[in-house]
Amino acid sequence: MRTYGLFAANPFGWHDFGLSKAGDYMLPAGGKLWFAYRVLLHEGDARSARIADAFDRYGEHPAIDVTAG
Repeated sequence: MRTYGLFAANPFGWHDFGLSKAGDYMLPAGGKLWFAYRVLLHEGDARSARIADAFDRYGEHPAIDVTAG
């Protein structure tokens, strides 16, 4: 029995979700591909760690506060 959960975004696995997209991507020579991920570690269960709230905040633009010093 696993005591952890895994939530991973796979932009190439469309077919695993029953969608008709192949998920293929051809990167041109010299091209770049950028991925961004967030890792969240917590103690306790998902409810007490407020994982759903963290997921909602991930979709928002980050708050930026610049203070001149």
